[in-house]
Amino acid sequence: MSTTARADNTGQWGMTDADDRLHPHPTDEPAWTETLWFAFIVPERKLLGYIYPVFRPNMGIQLGGVQINEGVTELPWEMPINHWDHYGIMPAGLDLRDFTLPSSLGVKCLRPGGHYHLTYASDELGFDLTYESIMRPMVSDSATGAFVQNGHIDQPGRVRGQLVLHGETIPVDCFAMRDRGWGPRKAGRQVQMGYVYAIASPTSAFLSVSGTGRSGVDKVISGFLMRDGQWAKLASGRREVTRDAQGRASQIDIAATDELGREFTAHGVVESRFMSLNHPSMLVWGNLVRWSFDGQECWGEDQDCWGPRLWRDFARDLRAG
Repeated sequence: MSTTARADNTGQWGMTDADDRLHPHPTDEPAWTETLWFAFIVPERKLLGYIYPVFRPNMGIQLGGVQINEGVTELPWEMPINHWDHYGIMPAGLDLRDFTLPSSLGVKCLRPGGHYHLTYASDELGFDLTYESIMRPMVSDSATGAFVQNGHIDQPGRVRGQLVLHGETIPVDCFAMRDRGWGPRKAGRQVQMGYVYAIASPTSAFLSVSGTGRSGVDKVISGFLMRDGQWAKLASGRREVTRDAQGRASQIDIAATDELGREFTAHGVVESRFMSLNHPSMLVWGNLVRWSFDGQECWGEDQDCWGPRLWRDFARDLRAG
């Protein structure tokens, strides 16, 4: 069976046209949240970008925006682009299949569940990008969701187009991930997790979602392996992180087995990173990673996710030796 995304695969892959719209939700849950996230990479510049609009329909607010890191910067206020809204007013009658926010960030669904046009224009940044899915997604519901314990879609794709960053035109043509989330997202959760992916081609990729328990072992709890065009969920595995003197990830090793019994290992080297506190209870180190995976060199990410208090305590212990 072909693994390339087409419109008639949407239902077969566990998605519906409704997943590109706001989902039905209880009106008495203020923490109900809908998110869209698209990543893009320019490897030769060690550039990693996020497009991440977030909506809370019961509160009528919109947050999120666009972040771009390149090379040596790490802190949000030092990055080339950190255009972030916190308390924007959510547009009335918002249709997530085709919208433009007051910030100028625009998302248009060109084909359900797999093809999007992404635009932006400001004094520092403009972009005109398309995302097109290249394989089936991992679809999670409230019972099977690993990262937010709510509905979630994680799907590799190809991003093409161009940026105009501080007046410089930069072509974009890469493989990267998108996700889509919905459900209550409440503050206060203090978790430590890893969201890790590598994409070599439309027939070769992996996603690993892992959680660190009290034992300190970073255990794979969700994800998938695409090998030779055959896709299967991960059944077990672990993520091991080599950290520098400041606690930042410098190398990542994944060893996992999928539900078909296929094993794989992947070794990644962090080429650039940035820190983001996109939600009050989630601090993320966005690590751009060069991967060795199934005999291939490719690119992807390691999102090193912490509850802020957990990172505070970890950093304090590092300083104390």
